[in-house]
Amino acid sequence: MFYSLVKSFVKFGLQWYVTDLRTEQLELIQEKTPSLIVANHPNSFFDALIIAVHAPGEIRFLTRGDLFEKPVNNWLLRSLFMLPIYKKNDVDDAAVRNAFTYEECTRLLKDGKHILIFPEGRSHNQYTLHKFMPEGCDRLMEMCYKKEVALQIQPFALSYSSFSFVPKAVAIQALPPIDPTDYIEDHVVQMTAVLQKVREELTANMLVQPLVPKENPPDLQKFLWIPAKIGYYTQFWYYRLWRDYIRKKTEGTIFFDSLLFGSLLFSYPLVVLLFSLLIGGFFGFMWGLFVFLVLPFTSYCMVKAQRIKTEEDFEVIRKNYFVTKEKQND
Repeated sequence: MFYSLVKSFVKFGLQWYVTDLRTEQLELIQEKTPSLIVANHPNSFFDALIIAVHAPGEIRFLTRGDLFEKPVNNWLLRSLFMLPIYKKNDVDDAAVRNAFTYEECTRLLKDGKHILIFPEGRSHNQYTLHKFMPEGCDRLMEMCYKKEVALQIQPFALSYSSFSFVPKAVAIQALPPIDPTDYIEDHVVQMTAVLQKVREELTANMLVQPLVPKENPPDLQKFLWIPAKIGYYTQFWYYRLWRDYIRKKTEGTIFFDSLLFGSLLFSYPLVVLLFSLLIGGFFGFMWGLFVFLVLPFTSYCMVKAQRIKTEEDFEVIRKNYFVTKEKQND
């Protein structure tokens, strides 16, 4: 129940952030078969959100383990269906911690759940497919085979218009599932061959340049003009405050979309509610209800009417970690 509510909330919020969303071949997904979901990884946590809200069933995400170190973060991330996966340079006992995570993943898969893992390991805000880090996929395929879990590999190809501009165009394409048991030799799953097949499918279906956005039909653009202007003059300031703050905090990193979307997703409804209560308190319930409905509508018209910009320098390399002041001074 909680998973469905969070999923619906995120999916609804994405309509303000991704105004040109294209879904392709989602009918290929086998919801009732436990699956290891794999995809290219160009845009940090935002990739997981795009996949989660469009793939049926409950998904657990393997996420970089260093983010779980603080107790509050550990509770929050696990509440959002994330599980830690550690790299050797994260902690000394990475292998032991990962073993527990792999066991939990196998149990979830046996219960019919789905696990999302990005074979590249790291996100780069680039349009090319990077070298795979196969350990996680290999371990899960091997453990599922030994425990007779009927696992499928479900690839997704993601494409973006940009990593720096909002609103944006995003395409998510489900690719044909891969059955690891088709790659068994001498009672051993040939994991390298499975991942090579995954890589071939992703490479054949990914864009190696920004996704070209669609333009609104003239009639729709004309309809949007007045409410879009109202949304701009009443609410653009709020978006700009968050955008400029997040852009400064994430400069040179891959986290712009993830943090900006998350900040707006959780704060904007509270702002709408606050303004509605204030107006309702001063002028009556009906005026408060009017504001509660009009603010989101005009803000949606505002983003829908905007021209989607594409990435200009899409070969730039951004860091996949934050550099703290302490590290800068070392």
